[in-house]
Amino acid sequence: MMAEHIPQYQKIACKLREEIVEGYYSEGDKLPSEKRLCEYFDVSRVTVRHALQLLENEDLIHKKQGLGAFVSNIDVANKLVQLTDFSEDMRKAGFESKSKLISLEKTGPVKDVNTFLELRPDMKLIRIDRVRLANDKAVAFDRTWLPPAYGQLLFDENLTTNTLYELIEDKYEIPIIGGKYQITAATADEYIAKHLGVPVGSALLEIDRCSRTYGNKKIYFQKRYYNPDQVSYEVELSRNENTDVSSRKGLPLKEFIPKFAKYEQ
Repeated sequence: MMAEHIPQYQKIACKLREEIVEGYYSEGDKLPSEKRLCEYFDVSRVTVRHALQLLENEDLIHKKQGLGAFVSNIDVANKLVQLTDFSEDMRKAGFESKSKLISLEKTGPVKDVNTFLELRPDMKLIRIDRVRLANDKAVAFDRTWLPPAYGQLLFDENLTTNTLYELIEDKYEIPIIGGKYQITAATADEYIAKHLGVPVGSALLEIDRCSRTYGNKKIYFQKRYYNPDQVSYEVELSRNENTDVSSRKGLPLKEFIPKFAKYEQ
């Protein structure tokens, strides 16, 4: 069932990524042509290009005009951190995930949100409030804002069993290629406390994330609030003393994953 929710281009990217990481290709090797990949995976050229673009965004491959795609430094694969959604995190943790939709509505502009989404200051938004459940227990509260062009697609959708990623990527074929996280502390106001089942003023873990598609177009901005008694984040870093740190782009981050408290079935 899980594979049904993975877009074709991600499956192709995953297969090629595994082959690169496992040494099937060496640095500098040329990947099969787009035509060969289309035939092998029985997909359209657009799907193959989406997959290759994803690998290029991860710096696993690079393209040469008129020549094709070539494998870059395969060591980069060891520090990849994949952007995941709530249901993917839950599956990895061994939990069943669901959502409780609180509201889905058109709302006025929010200065900071419009700035994050790179929208006009006066542009209205679509806002979604949901409680995220693990084994039927509330573990997070999400407030998500979308530009009208994307948000209007969701009014007739089931947001209880489907995630935003599944709907946007699978049904509407809008690939989410990346995003930014910011983790900070927050306190529960009356509204959030009610839906998370915690006292007003309780300390919360706040995760702000902004996801984007091609052309650096922002798809949504989200604030997620976790009860820190129920979830924490674990980070694994690697260090190569023989590498010039000043030449690196960012930290060699290998894992950045949420750890959830165990709940009884």
